[in-house]
Amino acid sequence: MNNSQKNGDSIHISVCTGTNCAFRGASQLVEALRAEKDIQEHCIIDEMSCPNKVCDHSRRSPVVKIDGDYILEAKLEAIMDDVHTRIEKKREAKP
Repeated sequence: MNNSQKNGDSIHISVCTGTNCAFRGASQLVEALRAEKDIQEHCIIDEMSCPNKVCDHSRRSPVVKIDGDYILEAKLEAIMDDVHTRIEKKREAKP
């Protein structure tokens, strides 16, 4: 399912791929997220630039935003855990 086919129930993941975040592994985060089947089915993944320099000139990069919540110094395992928890909550909430 591509991003244009997803509905409002999708989890929105934005990964900063600006210079500082890219240098600290953001591109690999995007690739890993896009490769995960469950995430592909339930999430919209896009790339962004850090608003208002949330990354603090790379001291807190890479930066990932999941449904409006920022994760600083993002690590793949923490992101995957967070997203899978959100997916499970959405599944449980469906009638």
